[in-house]
Amino acid sequence: MRAARVRPTSPEGTPYGFPGNVAPSSAIEIHDDAPKPQISKPGELLIRVKASTVYKDNLEWNELYPPSHATLGNDFSGIVTAVHDSKQNFSVGDHVYGMTHANRGGTWAEYAIVTTEEAIKKPDNLSWEEAAAIPGSALTADQALFRHVGLEITAQNGQKRVLITGAGGGIGTFLVQFATLAGHHVVAASSSNERNESFLHSIGAHEVVEYKDFATLDKVDVIVDTVGFQVLADCWSVIKPDGTLLSFDARSWGYREEHKRKGVSKGKESVRALYMIAEPSRESMARIAEHVANGNIKGRVSKVVSLNDVREAYESAHSRGIARGKIAVLI
Repeated sequence: MRAARVRPTSPEGTPYGFPGNVAPSSAIEIHDDAPKPQISKPGELLIRVKASTVYKDNLEWNELYPPSHATLGNDFSGIVTAVHDSKQNFSVGDHVYGMTHANRGGTWAEYAIVTTEEAIKKPDNLSWEEAAAIPGSALTADQALFRHVGLEITAQNGQKRVLITGAGGGIGTFLVQFATLAGHHVVAASSSNERNESFLHSIGAHEVVEYKDFATLDKVDVIVDTVGFQVLADCWSVIKPDGTLLSFDARSWGYREEHKRKGVSKGKESVRALYMIAEPSRESMARIAEHVANGNIKGRVSKVVSLNDVREAYESAHSRGIARGKIAVLI
């Protein structure tokens, strides 16, 4: 089986892994003789992978450093080739898409094991690469808004004012769309209105603002921060005292305590500061699939590469400029 795998040690024999020894992109190798996975547990499906995507920080995930070679890739679209039992609501030949758990990966390969919690049937109107471009970012956005922040999926009990940072990015675009579709008022923030304002309005944002103009904003109930660093620090100036701030930067709690200590966020002690990592979820995927079927969202693909070119694609993911959409890998 062909697969893109990560060499477990440096050329000098030092094991890759945390702390402080992230594998470089040069450790990604194409193997023609990788072992084909075999299903062994209830709920498992074996799929012939047709497409996956590139995450720019995948080598920084310490879950992906087992003792032997790791196979990267989490998003997938493909064809079911084997099922563990007949009670799984999937059959051989089904076209599916989804995302494997962060601690497993495995989809930069001709075959991969996925679970029934991770997969959902692919509609015919999505290409393999379009389908693979949806799950990771869309699942993250859905769970951020509706599971962790607790926004209503339909704003029946009051519209919230929601600020999204990095709104033009992969996760940010889904955050803007999902919050808008749920009936909330969305403020989309990015580094450049000139580059992003028209696009962000086109996907549903009610207001578009640059980070440097946060001081001009009315206070917001919810912030979902996809950027971190200084942008996250500036978010404290626009959140309401009883608001919720979710960041994908693990230092979000640290920022809260630091601001309290300095007195910068006086009166913000009741702000709920959250951090999250997305997990496979059929509930989330069902909502996403409904949006796909209704034409509300689609998979945006900026570039398509072959498995042979996945190392170069990973390297380019760190310097893609303003490209919108995922790098898809056709297997």
